[in-house]
Amino acid sequence: MLSTFRRRLATKASNSQFNVFDRNAKLVQRNRYIKKHPEETRKVEYLRDEIAKKTIERLSFITRDLDNLLDFGSNSGNLLKQLCLNNDNSLQEDKDKILPKIKTYNMFDSSDILFRDQNEPYWNNFEGKINRIQNDEEAFNDEILKPDSFDAVISNLSLHWINDLPQTLSNINRILKPDGLFLGTLLGTDSIYEMRTSLQLAELERKGGLSPRVSPLVQLNDVGSLLNKAGFNLLTIDVEDIVIGGFPDIVSIMNDLQLMGEQNVVLSRSNYLDRDVLLSANEIYKTLHGEKGEDGEVTLPLTFNVIFMIGWKNSPDQPKPLERGSGQVNLKDVL
Repeated sequence: MLSTFRRRLATKASNSQFNVFDRNAKLVQRNRYIKKHPEETRKVEYLRDEIAKKTIERLSFITRDLDNLLDFGSNSGNLLKQLCLNNDNSLQEDKDKILPKIKTYNMFDSSDILFRDQNEPYWNNFEGKINRIQNDEEAFNDEILKPDSFDAVISNLSLHWINDLPQTLSNINRILKPDGLFLGTLLGTDSIYEMRTSLQLAELERKGGLSPRVSPLVQLNDVGSLLNKAGFNLLTIDVEDIVIGGFPDIVSIMNDLQLMGEQNVVLSRSNYLDRDVLLSANEIYKTLHGEKGEDGEVTLPLTFNVIFMIGWKNSPDQPKPLERGSGQVNLKDVL
């Protein structure tokens, strides 16, 4: 395994009309615990690792080589980590199909989490070259991001913090080779609905109004049009709900989200949450969504609505529908 890395970070909010998130605050959030409490941040990788496994399942159906692959918004490299680990026999056949197809694996992320696990032994199971590039995903100005450069771009759980998502998807299309693969995941609008509704009801009860406590997320119905406008063809879109259970209270959920770097960074957000609102939200959460165990203890679930999207860059070699009126079978005869 060969490994190189480059740091060049200039996160800066653009003047785009699409600005919703504070990108500088998001970078601070994501970096806050990486060096001080690396082990604590590793404990909350469960969601990203699960998404990586589900991405492996989908990648196993791709028959072509993925020589030069970009993991855009890679975090710590969860996808390659899951490909290298020998901890899931049910996925081992899929991993054995995928790993030999990748010659160069490029991890691209703005956060210091990119380097947190770089000395872990499991990377040695990858025989290709690993590049770690630290730069701003939204700026899209790194020298590696050249047109027609990558056989595949993977993006897992990072695009939901992008302000101008249509432009970023267009940029991803631009750097793919003709007929290149894009496989991404986004958190859908129904994610963490249990916590969102509990906070809303608590704030209405205690304050008589609402604050934007949870970031806006993408609607499933909008994903297809976003990919089409970005230039992708042959779309495949599906959605899965991943439920994480066993949280003792809402504070534990917020603590995990904080360690993940997934706190709210909406520009119009409120930076203060009253104690009485939090206590009320915890009781509402337990009442509406709590799960009672055999011992009678009530724990809290948290649902992540994950949208999986696959698109292909346009190419003359792609299969195309027949011209209108060229069919040889009358539907009346079939039906």
